[in-house]
Amino acid sequence: MTTNFEAYLATQGFKPATVLQHHTNACYFLAYIAETSLALEQLTHTELLDFADHLTGEGKSINIINRILLSVRYYFAWLQSIGHISYNPGAGINLKGAVRTIPHDLLSKTELEALYNSYEIKDERTHRNKVIIGLLVYQAITREELEKLRPEYLKLREGKIQIPQTGKQNGRILPLQPYQILDLQEYILLIRPKLQNKSERLFTGRNDLQNLKNTLLHLNHALRKLNPKVKHASQIRQSVITEWLKEKDLRTVQYMAGHRYVSSTERYQESNLEELKEALNKHHPLGGIHTG
Repeated sequence: MTTNFEAYLATQGFKPATVLQHHTNACYFLAYIAETSLALEQLTHTELLDFADHLTGEGKSINIINRILLSVRYYFAWLQSIGHISYNPGAGINLKGAVRTIPHDLLSKTELEALYNSYEIKDERTHRNKVIIGLLVYQAITREELEKLRPEYLKLREGKIQIPQTGKQNGRILPLQPYQILDLQEYILLIRPKLQNKSERLFTGRNDLQNLKNTLLHLNHALRKLNPKVKHASQIRQSVITEWLKEKDLRTVQYMAGHRYVSSTERYQESNLEELKEALNKHHPLGGIHTG
């Protein structure tokens, strides 16, 4: 598909070296999207700002980020030209200051619990998915953590789960809801042996794949049918952390979320949201960039 993108860039009059750079940047963006289990059709300005935040975390300068975003805009312009998408979500984004994203499009506690309660178990895979939804909704687990979980991390007699440390998150031990315990017990004893052959992990994708990207992508589509506001697992995690902060103190939520720095938790506090929104509007004005 990216080969056709290169041909599109050539028709726009770009030199071979520039075509190569735009192609490289677009591939980098597509790899990021794959890691976050997002579909191109559902991306908005906000998800692209999240991507810019990711680039900042890698130490890239504003100038380099803007160059990468320019390549992304051209990529979406090409998708528009072939009728794959209806609008360009990267149109007009020009970063003029430090990237700072905020939790957005959050789900309420009622909406989160409705996702778990409304999802129907029809077979072994949907049973596994129900268990995963519970871990997303009640423990705010990340995809990387899901992929590292093993059966021995479950302390069902104690009603707890040990979430392992990852490259980005601290490990922690969190309580399970009573109904999660029942689902997990049945999953371990009856469902998992039918789905997995050799893997020692708690969850795998189809054919024992350790990467759960496709599993979560399909799950996102199913959850979106239950609630159109649902975008991806990261949004669910953000929503859960925000709800936790309404009931618990900052340091407790920092531990529960696995955040290494309390500043990561602070940005979910309601008292900071308006200030962060103002900062977002100030540093990321939209408009004035030709999309190609």
